[in-house]
Amino acid sequence: MKNRETLILQWLITLIPVVYYLSLWKLLPDKVPTHYNFNLKPDDFQSKEFMLGILIFMGLVVVGSSAAILNGNSIDPKRQTAQSDSILKITSWVVTIFITGIMLMIVLMTKNYCIKQPIESFEKIIFIVLCLFFICLGFLMKNVQPNYFFGIRTPWTLASEDNWKQSHHFASKVWVWGNILLVTAILTMPNNYAGPLFIAGIIILTIIPVYYSYRLYSKE
Repeated sequence: MKNRETLILQWLITLIPVVYYLSLWKLLPDKVPTHYNFNLKPDDFQSKEFMLGILIFMGLVVVGSSAAILNGNSIDPKRQTAQSDSILKITSWVVTIFITGIMLMIVLMTKNYCIKQPIESFEKIIFIVLCLFFICLGFLMKNVQPNYFFGIRTPWTLASEDNWKQSHHFASKVWVWGNILLVTAILTMPNNYAGPLFIAGIIILTIIPVYYSYRLYSKE
């Protein structure tokens, strides 16, 4: 499938949450929640037209991000080693599905609050989906070549191809197994612990590969 066809298909997929939101239009009040705290309780409200604008904007972000990823080899100023077309395409699809999933969850959260159709353990579902996204990125990370847009972009990895490869192979294992453990922890914890646990876990899983990269640099 050519890049143009891929972008059109991805754009159509991002319309699914928008169409779903429009199907709820007559059931929604004039003001809908647009921001939630860590416990997924709404703390800000705007018009339902404003929310529609947010969803459309997120869809445009998907298309723009995917276009940048698919053309990463031509726009990357580093361009030392070209990324394989398959890696670029898979990455674009991971980003598309992830952001579209976020859009769909926003619509479900709006429906959940405004129409009073609660979804059991919705908090856990959201953070588990986020963990699955990072697991996908973990699998991709070990095959990513040096670039300025995706991966562990520290001064040490960008300056050394060997540091880049070792850091990303290590990060791949950390992100995959770390997020699997995080999913397990979220499933066993009460709902109100899901948000703080996820934030703390992602921060730790991000710091560990960066520190590993620095340690490699120090040894060199």
